[in-house]
Amino acid sequence: MNKSKGILHRLFNNLFLITCISTIILLPNQASFAGYKPPPNQKPPSGYTDSSGVRGKCSATDNSKILLLAPVTHVGQATSSYPSFAWFLPKHQSLPIEFSIYELNDDNQASKQVFRDKLPNASGVMNIELREHKQALKLGKRYVWQVEVLCNPNRPSRNIVVSAEIDIVELPSSLKAALSKTDSPLQRANLYAEAGMWYDALKEALAAENNLELAIVTLGLMEELAYLEKTAYVF
Repeated sequence: MNKSKGILHRLFNNLFLITCISTIILLPNQASFAGYKPPPNQKPPSGYTDSSGVRGKCSATDNSKILLLAPVTHVGQATSSYPSFAWFLPKHQSLPIEFSIYELNDDNQASKQVFRDKLPNASGVMNIELREHKQALKLGKRYVWQVEVLCNPNRPSRNIVVSAEIDIVELPSSLKAALSKTDSPLQRANLYAEAGMWYDALKEALAAENNLELAIVTLGLMEELAYLEKTAYVF
């Protein structure tokens, strides 16, 4: 976990800061934060994942505290073939986890597993960078990704599986032009978020080490997403 994720982990565990996030992101140095706007052609999940994105129950943990840093009520988009996936596990989580990606076919069924990685016991903000694993996703394809908490190897049906879907889309020319004018992770995160590219925005926000500003932007993104998910009657 890099330093920026360490900061984000501490913020996630600080209930006061989370409660006050609306005030925090309106501080003067955060006034340029555009917020996440779902794509105008947003699509509901295929049905391969259920409305909650969660299944299974494990007595050793609380699945309500396993949080995907991604949309669940609509399909998040990415322009990169090497997106970054992130989630949050509570402090008391001590079970191994498995991360998987499945490609969905034209019938929205998981046709094949394209990536799988077992991760050691850990907690806090975690993420997978597909570029580090040299695993590219295909343009124009939809995938379902999941984080599975391995509660009991002898009873896999009790494993907690948290999942979301992602569409790999072409980079719009207007967004490409805007991105070419800045190298600032903060500005790039804002541009991606405003264009509805959730995974690209989050990747930029998590990129810089030891950057409190970007950690707060990430929490701002999550606040925006939480509101959208709530109004879609997920929670």
